[in-house]
Amino acid sequence: MGVQSFMKNILFTLSNDFEKFSRSEQKVARFMIDYPREVIQMNAEEISDRTQVSPATVVRLAKKICKSGLPGLKIQVASEIKVDDSLYTEVNPSDDLDVMKHKLEFRISHAIGQTNQILLKNDVKKATDIVEQADDIYVFGMGASNLVAEDFQQKFIRIGKSVIQTLDTHLMAVGLAKPNSVLIVVSDSGETKESCHITRVASSLNIPIIAITHERNSTIAKNSTVTLTHDDGGESGVLRTAATTSLLAQLYVVDLLYYAYLTQDFSNNKARLVKSKTIIAENFGK
Repeated sequence: MGVQSFMKNILFTLSNDFEKFSRSEQKVARFMIDYPREVIQMNAEEISDRTQVSPATVVRLAKKICKSGLPGLKIQVASEIKVDDSLYTEVNPSDDLDVMKHKLEFRISHAIGQTNQILLKNDVKKATDIVEQADDIYVFGMGASNLVAEDFQQKFIRIGKSVIQTLDTHLMAVGLAKPNSVLIVVSDSGETKESCHITRVASSLNIPIIAITHERNSTIAKNSTVTLTHDDGGESGVLRTAATTSLLAQLYVVDLLYYAYLTQDFSNNKARLVKSKTIIAENFGK
């Protein structure tokens, strides 16, 4: 089974985003998912005849999914037909380990590729500047997103930043009252109760907020200074067994932010990394 490497997978996206489409767009999406080999031979008018919607609806959906519209969509679908559509489902009872490997490889590649497309360069630069100017960085995430918050902390502490990571929202709120602080909130949905609450606290204190989420229209995104958007890896379906590919996409965003920050003052940051490594080696090495 081949895997589409670091490219947007049209059929997977149609399936994953199905509920976000209008009713007429869903008719087109369902037809494309069920009959991809026919779609690549058809124009907008022919697809509209088969789906009983207007040609404009076909064109609109195609542009939502593919920047180059229906022509580009058909080219991409043609390259995807060879991909086993069982890869689009997260897990099935009959899956053996090899199938699981292929599914994860497919979904991770898709999540990283999609994140690369939707994560804007200017947003990363803005977030990097905010982090650079902050004296204290407070980073917060619930559940699996807390792992991402911890990863951010361990990376940026090593290059000399003061990073506070805690699940205690009361302590977080008190700390945010300090001048020249910044809040980084990690939430896949952007609607976690605790994340929304701490975001409102920071907003009331006029503290810059960096949101890491896959929902640009979410509550924390709307209240943030800058939003770093990632793909959810197709985990927004009915059955979400755990945060897997979405977690990796969040970690990927943190890595990109870290490298962007590192390169802004590479010589000094490199020296800080060397110093951190030396301290660990001298005190905890064998």
